[in-house]
Amino acid sequence: MERIVSQRIVLSRGRKIAVIVIRVFIILAALVGFALYAIPNTGNYNLLEFALAAAALAGFTVVAVLCVPSVLETLLNGEDTVLPDRKGKTERRRTFLIICAAALGLHLLTYFLGIAVYSLIKNSGRIEFSSYILRNAWMKTNTDAHHYINIAENGYLAEGNDRLLIVFFPMLPYLIRAFNFIFGDSYVSATVINAIAVPLTAGMTYLTLIPVLGSRQAKLSAFITMLLPGAIFMNSPMTEPLFMLFSVTGFYFLQRKRYVLAGVFTALAGFTRSLGVLLAVPIALVGIGNVICLIRQKKPFAGTLAKLAAGLLISVVGTLAYLYINYRVHGDPLKFLEFQWENWHQKACPFFDTPRYLLYQAKASFEKGADAWFSLWLPEYLFIYGTLVLMALSQKKLPASFNVYMLCYYAVSVGCTWLLSAVRYICAALPFTAAVGSCLKTRTKAVIAFIIICLLYCAYLVFYMLRYGTY
Repeated sequence: MERIVSQRIVLSRGRKIAVIVIRVFIILAALVGFALYAIPNTGNYNLLEFALAAAALAGFTVVAVLCVPSVLETLLNGEDTVLPDRKGKTERRRTFLIICAAALGLHLLTYFLGIAVYSLIKNSGRIEFSSYILRNAWMKTNTDAHHYINIAENGYLAEGNDRLLIVFFPMLPYLIRAFNFIFGDSYVSATVINAIAVPLTAGMTYLTLIPVLGSRQAKLSAFITMLLPGAIFMNSPMTEPLFMLFSVTGFYFLQRKRYVLAGVFTALAGFTRSLGVLLAVPIALVGIGNVICLIRQKKPFAGTLAKLAAGLLISVVGTLAYLYINYRVHGDPLKFLEFQWENWHQKACPFFDTPRYLLYQAKASFEKGADAWFSLWLPEYLFIYGTLVLMALSQKKLPASFNVYMLCYYAVSVGCTWLLSAVRYICAALPFTAAVGSCLKTRTKAVIAFIIICLLYCAYLVFYMLRYGTY
């Protein structure tokens, strides 16, 4: 017994030392990274620009440092998700169906609310549900909705302006094309796809967050995911509903150590949006921790290792399939990167540089009029910095897999030039929803949070229908 106790003490000390070493490494890496970024630009950027970049990197570093103990614990002992007991299975299934039904009603309500607002704007205060209003309300011309429908109807082309559409991922257009065999109309097909995906996303969010937040907060989170400002795009022919459904379901199976199924839904998410493949990171984290735990306990681990390897291999299939489409159409699997830069001025950049360069665009926009400042630039800044604050406050309440995924997701989604969709991207991440839900411990907090969220949602919806800068 004394030997066992001694080993545990040594191991505990070892973990503490490992946490300190890893944290020091993260801080040093951040300092070196910022130095390499700042020194060449000393004469180009002013103090405010450096401060904006430094604040973003500092916030990210704080979150990463805070997450180290839970990540290390997961790697050594696996991620122990406290699953609900089997006695409540029938109740959870009934609640799942109720949430799906309520979510469908809420989805239809927000869908027609948007149409009504658009009609009031277009018809000088008169509501009219004409064919033009119905089809154009949620088809803002400078968003990607038209592109997905174009791909569904014409496919990916190698010539003309439509050759640029290879930058958009295929899952939604391919599903629209499949549904067109039934409905014969791409907009109707996209609307039906959303009407299926949105309620299922809410239901799966509930099931996935029960072990994380408990039943009550999981129920609230199911509707939070539909009422965050960026969720207005769940009413448009865009990829948000499908991406969120596949991502949440991937997490659901990861919690249950079903690595193959988690990999399947990661592949589907990766075939829907570029960010989808990032779910492979938490799969690897949880899976490796599970295998190490089995080895330390001297239990059979070969089967678990094989399932993990299969899941990780499957998880990249969606992304590889998209690269193959690039190759088949243009002869280059990375052609989308070229078009993304040439036509949309987008390429990867340090995520902490984004607030710096957004400042120029925000200033120029404000000089022309305040509408884009309130509908685009201010929300971008609020979500870029607010997300880091929320992650720091909630990281102890969320599993390591959620935190690691959110760090990766944040760095990639925010780290691109000419970023216009930070709000939409961040609102589509399950850990962000979970972080918001984790704050709603009391009825008062929940009521206040939902009032604020609903007001922001309505404001963003009005901005969209006014055709302001919402992307």
